[in-house]
Amino acid sequence: MPVLAVAGAFLHSNTSIGEQLAKRLPGWSVVKSTDEAARAAEVAVCWNQPPGTWEHLRAVRMAHSIGAGVDHLLGDPALPDVPVCRVIDDDLARRMAEYVLWCTLYYHRGFDIVARNQREKIWQRPPNRLAGQVSVGVMGLGQIGAHLATTLRDAGYDVRGWSRSGKPIDGVRVHGGDAGLGAFLGELEILVCMLPLTSETTGILGHELFARLRPGAKLVHCGRGPQLREQDLVAALDAGQLGGAIVDVFDQEPLPPDNALWAHPKVMVTPHMAAVMPIPEVVNQIAENCERLLANAPLLRVVERAAGY
Repeated sequence: MPVLAVAGAFLHSNTSIGEQLAKRLPGWSVVKSTDEAARAAEVAVCWNQPPGTWEHLRAVRMAHSIGAGVDHLLGDPALPDVPVCRVIDDDLARRMAEYVLWCTLYYHRGFDIVARNQREKIWQRPPNRLAGQVSVGVMGLGQIGAHLATTLRDAGYDVRGWSRSGKPIDGVRVHGGDAGLGAFLGELEILVCMLPLTSETTGILGHELFARLRPGAKLVHCGRGPQLREQDLVAALDAGQLGGAIVDVFDQEPLPPDNALWAHPKVMVTPHMAAVMPIPEVVNQIAENCERLLANAPLLRVVERAAGY
């Protein structure tokens, strides 16, 4: 009987993932990665797997993420030379667009100001501007980022975009490459980070980038946790260079109780909820690749390691 090992800290419980995989793969033995039986595992299903995982799982032939992100796998120096697969949500772009549109409205219509005024019992209307008077920039224009940009465009916002290639999008002012980054950042009231995690984007949301934004700009971060330098964010908020931040992804998840972002008055913490794929669909995609592995059929949604996605 083939063995599948579940490793790491999941957004949903390990037990739920394991139980559903066991039901979907009745011919497999589904165990925790720390169990003795996991030494025979051909598949490792992972999310933030702990150090030492691969020393125990030496028979693995495929490593599978439960999310679209794979930086927790590719960033592990002990990861064996096996195919790395991920799950892809066909509705991911729509879910992400809903979240980003809400964040944009939150700042555009001054709900951050209203929330602060309520705590202080102040009755005062925030500015009421048309969407076209608000400049919103999407940093990262892949499939999802481009969808976000067009969703914001269709909602009437003054949308700017930035990507390495600078590939044009109708109705969006797109900047490209290092040469276009400064002009892109300097125009924005709201910056949305949707970059993939690479060696170049790790730590990109830091002091140098914040200094290039218009003073008082707001940040919406739903890219990857390691892209944000949290201490630099706090410093920029305290200095007034940034006027607020909504942060959905973090270098350490769950966010520790003593993290300064929890209590910062200009920060809204959301628990990695911008686009959560339903667990039954996650299970189905993982199970499909497990079946393909045993049948020696081509695997689906395989990650190109050099690109990082």
